[in-house]
Amino acid sequence: MWDLHRWNTESAFDNLADYLEIIEDQFESFRESGRKQISNTPPAGLSEEEYAEWQSENQFFEDRYDLDFPSKIRYSFVIMLHIIIENHLRAACNEISKRRSFEIRESDLRGTAIERAKTFLGKIAKLQIGDQTIWQWLNDFQKVRDCIVHANGQIELSRDKEYLNKLCSKDIGLSNNIGSLMIKRYYCTQTLEMAKSYFGHLFDSASFGKPILSVPTNK
Repeated sequence: MWDLHRWNTESAFDNLADYLEIIEDQFESFRESGRKQISNTPPAGLSEEEYAEWQSENQFFEDRYDLDFPSKIRYSFVIMLHIIIENHLRAACNEISKRRSFEIRESDLRGTAIERAKTFLGKIAKLQIGDQTIWQWLNDFQKVRDCIVHANGQIELSRDKEYLNKLCSKDIGLSNNIGSLMIKRYYCTQTLEMAKSYFGHLFDSASFGKPILSVPTNK
């Protein structure tokens, strides 16, 4: 049997994965098209003024298409993914409370949404909460999201600047570019996969039916 609650959650993550792939691929195509319009090497015979103009055009292109636009795409994705993780963690906890007739709900606990969910699932629902690596990744992801939302991606303005700089020193797809938090596509896809993996484990532990991919179709 498949479970409607599980299906809705897994569909939300699958849709977001498709969205990221489409928007990233379209941007890359647009970037390549723009790159072809600007010479990588200065044409011969340029005057000093023309050479400066060529340099300015290349710098503008790099700033816009290698830094600014990718950041905007991935910042927006991080925010959307964080909303989905929080909302569906809360919804899963509430659904478990409903199905098991618990008096305590996730919202009665303290901490961030991720911390409350971890406490509820482990101590109230008595479920196997999964690999600690995933929870650490989600906690780190919370700090990345907070930097974007509360400090516009400026690490030095974030209350977690030391923590974020440590994350940027790791090979996980984050970096510090003159104070700005830069995010690679890899970090987005890896975080999405971490979240999907955790919810799969959660639904299995809570006996929420089979995952979407295991449900037979009529094809």
